[in-house]
Amino acid sequence: MNRIFLLSYALLVLNLNLKGQASLDSLLEIGAYNDVILLASNNLEKDSSDILSKKYLAKAAFLGNRLTLAKKHALDLEKFGIDTVKQRQNLMRIFEAEQNYPLAVKYAQKLQHFFPAQGYYTRKMAEYHLASGYPVEALKLYHQAYHIEPSDINNVTALAELLNRNDQNNLADSIVNKSLLAEPQNLVLRSMAVRIKMALKAYPEAISHIKFIEGQGVLTPWQYKNAGYAYYMTDTLDKALHYLEQSLHNEQSPELNYYYLALVHTSLKNTEVAKNYFNKAIEAGISGHVKTYFHHLAGFDAREEKYGDAMEKLDLSYSLFGDPESLFYQGAYAESRYSNKQKAIQYYQRYLNECEDLKCHQIEAARERIKILKEYQFMKSKSK
Repeated sequence: MNRIFLLSYALLVLNLNLKGQASLDSLLEIGAYNDVILLASNNLEKDSSDILSKKYLAKAAFLGNRLTLAKKHALDLEKFGIDTVKQRQNLMRIFEAEQNYPLAVKYAQKLQHFFPAQGYYTRKMAEYHLASGYPVEALKLYHQAYHIEPSDINNVTALAELLNRNDQNNLADSIVNKSLLAEPQNLVLRSMAVRIKMALKAYPEAISHIKFIEGQGVLTPWQYKNAGYAYYMTDTLDKALHYLEQSLHNEQSPELNYYYLALVHTSLKNTEVAKNYFNKAIEAGISGHVKTYFHHLAGFDAREEKYGDAMEKLDLSYSLFGDPESLFYQGAYAESRYSNKQKAIQYYQRYLNECEDLKCHQIEAARERIKILKEYQFMKSKSK
């Protein structure tokens, strides 16, 4: 009789546990994570050794973005050896979200040992090293991830992107081309190929990839912009104009778009339109290219023999950016503006002084102009 009673009681408890588990599963399915946390916490208050409730609590807290709570119970479960792989996966993501990259790396390493044929966790370690400011180590890890699993497009593009950033574009090009042989329809690879071809100044090849992407749907503003610039560099100005105008739609940072449009209109001899776009580029300017826009506008003034206006723009550029090039061009325009060449000589000399520790491109030209102008002044004084 006692045995029958004990068996009945055990079956009743098991049935209640199964019903409770089913209830928690249902709540998880509908995203009621707080309810799961509450129920599982109540169960643990009654029985702190209830591993099943701890598992549900850890899972619900993780899915509900309650990361501190999720971390606490995931660490407990890992210590007990319960669902170790799952807990480590969650802990890696939690430490990533907290930007605790050393611990994220620690768990990624553990998972890589468990999944040696997958490059994913090595790639995650690379991401964490890069985010921590260790690009050299990150590049090594991206290489490792790629060699572990070269068929994973994410490994290919992550490695190619960092190589592109490091100006190792020939190697990046080789890696992406190899993947494109296996997956020629992959638009992510095609987009990465565009980035690399543009960096290599292989504009016809960049255009070819952009055409393929365009054949599959609408281009992004970035792709329109690069198509426009590639067509500009291959002297196909009508297409350059079309793509650059399209690139302005939904573009959040249009500075370079305006700049490229200004260049196209300059080539088309639409001077006023070009000036307008250079001014727009200055207004939108957040890059180091802004001084170049001032130089272009000064060039327009100089061609109209408005040397004073040209020099004002260069003076503004120099005051904002301290760029020696502005001094050189001020010297050039001062030659035309003033009959006394001493002003031009002074600008050229300031340019040379500032270029002592810099790699300036016009050093020899500046020295030559100073020599010629001094000879001119000497000859002029002798003729009096």
